[in-house]
Amino acid sequence: MSRPLAHFIFPLFLLHFSQAVEPEFPLTEDSKAQIGTAKGTLLKESYSAKEGSVFPGTQREYQIYLPAGFDKTKPAAFMVFQDGVIYQAPIVFDNLIAKKDIPPLVGIFIKPGVVPAANENALPRFNRSYEYDSMTPTYSQFLIDEFLPAIEAKHGLKLSTDPNHAAISGNSSGGICAFMVAWHRPDRFRRVFTGVGTYVGIRGADRLPVLVRKIEPKPLRIFLQSGTGDNNLYCGDWWMANQMMERSLTWAGYDVNHAWGEGGHNQKHASQIFPDVLRWLWRGWQTDLEVKVNPKGESRWRGDEVVGKGDWEKTTLSGAKYLHVTSVGVVSPADKPNTRAVNQHGARFDAVLATNPQAAITLSPDQTQVYFTDSGSNYLYAASAGREWQSTLQPFVQLEPELSAGEPDAAAATGLCVDTRGWIYVATSLGVQVCDQAGRVNFIIRTPERPLDVCFGGHDLADLYIACGGHVYKRRTLARGVVSEGQSPIKPAPPKL
Repeated sequence: MSRPLAHFIFPLFLLHFSQAVEPEFPLTEDSKAQIGTAKGTLLKESYSAKEGSVFPGTQREYQIYLPAGFDKTKPAAFMVFQDGVIYQAPIVFDNLIAKKDIPPLVGIFIKPGVVPAANENALPRFNRSYEYDSMTPTYSQFLIDEFLPAIEAKHGLKLSTDPNHAAISGNSSGGICAFMVAWHRPDRFRRVFTGVGTYVGIRGADRLPVLVRKIEPKPLRIFLQSGTGDNNLYCGDWWMANQMMERSLTWAGYDVNHAWGEGGHNQKHASQIFPDVLRWLWRGWQTDLEVKVNPKGESRWRGDEVVGKGDWEKTTLSGAKYLHVTSVGVVSPADKPNTRAVNQHGARFDAVLATNPQAAITLSPDQTQVYFTDSGSNYLYAASAGREWQSTLQPFVQLEPELSAGEPDAAAATGLCVDTRGWIYVATSLGVQVCDQAGRVNFIIRTPERPLDVCFGGHDLADLYIACGGHVYKRRTLARGVVSEGQSPIKPAPPKL
């Protein structure tokens, strides 16, 4: 006798349902109010953006947690949260501060901005995605230069300016926001926790795993959480994106940890682990608070092959936008970006300059190829250095674009030079992007200011110089630069293709 179709369908439905049910994430005792534990104070206020704000017209609520016995006269360690109070944070702070597992933190819980509706029949403008999902430094500018000083003044607080004393956190879009604040401003924030972070293609954050590998590592300590049930939407797969971020951070040598589970796109798992996350972020706080670059010495960042372990130092040169360097390595200010575009015969590439007067131009070490920038473009162009150069012209290098809101697609390349291996160094808004002979950006050297020009100098042409408009910096390298004017051609070794 045949069985009804439903007889077969029902058990399969139950199996699917049982697999889709999210596991429970019960809170630990550290996330529950404890009898006898001193409790901090919560202040609740609102903030309206002032004239000239990067988020004009926005209003937002915020709360401030002050630990029991808080002394307003001393600079305080603090932790910022996006989307208001999350993770039972005030209760966790009470418990862990009492145990001395973390320092006496000030908690700052900020909601995203809203531009109020024009009337009762209109919808407010919700600024959350614009503020949180962007890769630009706009939110960090708002937070550091506008919001924190305003609440310090209003509430009589003194927040520490030591970046090792500052942490930042958020869930989902608030998570990517927290990461970007520390990424842009490691001089103010160095500890980060992101729950189900939105490292996907909403406003370009899917680029981050690659940028983390290319850009010179920063002094950050980062904890990531996600789960197999996280979002999988039009803009990406959160679960996979968080794993990509963790792998990139580990590859680049960051102080990174993670917790993977089977949870969905919510705060449940992050809330459960939050006390232990805090312990990890602030470990050793009573003896050593410094968050260091590459603490285990395991970074595989390619730039170490060129810059070694040194850092930038300011020179006595000043006020230079562009640089000139002689064949003996003497560097001086220049008024044009192309004064080094000279081959051994003194021929200049006037045809390039006729169409793009601000182009920065340099030659390959063998003096047979010319490379030049194109303002507003994401590319570095290459052509043969002979009379028929236009017949070989092509966009040879695709540079990493900048992260500013105004020009999201432009690398803003303004200066370049080469070394004896044929590697190309390009001054851009992200730093000095370094490309191999095949035209691939291998790594990006961080700079203290936005570089406008770059060249090699010094007696052995091993010092890398950058001009930033107001200051000129140099950094010792393991490479050797090329000055086409006055030097004989040098044939580099072929690249690995």
